[in-house]
Amino acid sequence: MRTIVVGLVVLVVTPVVLVLSDPGPSAQPRATSGASFTLAVLRRDGIVIPFASHDGARWVNPWPAPGRRQDIPISLKDSPGDWWLRERRASTWTAWPMRGESQVIHVKSPVNFTAECQPHVGLQTDYSSVEPPVPPEIQPYPKDGLATAGDVLIEPVDILEAQSADWKTVAGAVAARVTEAETTLMAGARFDPPFTEPQRAKSAFTLEILFRSPGPRPGTTQLYFEGVKRYPRFRARFPSELLTYSVGYVVLDPQAPPKVLATVTLSDNKREGLVYTMVLGSFRLDGKLFWAVQRSAWGYERFEILEIADPALKTIFTTQGGTCR
Repeated sequence: MRTIVVGLVVLVVTPVVLVLSDPGPSAQPRATSGASFTLAVLRRDGIVIPFASHDGARWVNPWPAPGRRQDIPISLKDSPGDWWLRERRASTWTAWPMRGESQVIHVKSPVNFTAECQPHVGLQTDYSSVEPPVPPEIQPYPKDGLATAGDVLIEPVDILEAQSADWKTVAGAVAARVTEAETTLMAGARFDPPFTEPQRAKSAFTLEILFRSPGPRPGTTQLYFEGVKRYPRFRARFPSELLTYSVGYVVLDPQAPPKVLATVTLSDNKREGLVYTMVLGSFRLDGKLFWAVQRSAWGYERFEILEIADPALKTIFTTQGGTCR
């Protein structure tokens, strides 16, 4: 698998950055979170997993890491103090599902579960999902959104349908640059390109997922996309379907063309090694916009806090969620 990031001037055979325009002046936040709070992943079965706490000055994660089976206390009040930000055991949380309204939920007890192939510890709550149940062995286990303790306001992140106007806008803004990146990738590949660039330009770029939230500036929209271009099998030397996989971010501003940051990778229909992102929610802190996301691939998952900033997004905190590797 080969990956390319297209920059303004330099082309390299590692992640392609596509920048189309500057979306405009800085913004004031619509809402700003307090200095001390904890973010947790909200699983569909009602288990919440703390993964990032802000203590007023920095990001920390005192919660136990996956990989070692913990002795689970009978009740929340008996849980070790060093699992918690400032040893404050949170029995009441706010659930922020990606589909549905926010709601107050309550911890029943700490619980052991399996994350990928590793033992992990979470908090069983009384949260009831509106989504259909799934078998517990599915990995990564479906997440419904975020749960929070403390002073933090989670802004909505929409999962868009193909009929939405933004879906068409993003597909159009990304398609031509994906074709350009393919040319560079195939030139460095160990096989002759199966199709010419004009032929590949006629192959549709198809979005597979599109998340949308308010953008970093008033009136702007921030989106995350994943999409593919597919080519049929060719020659015995490459018997699988050829796949061009692109992921990235788009800022829409009514006063400017779309601004795109994207990564383009060559793969096949097995998709081995590709990383997928789920945007769990957004929030603001100290006048800045952040996303909480899950990154997952075969055999592992992790959780990140991203700062939505110019000229590129910044990963400011990472917590491992489990692995089979």
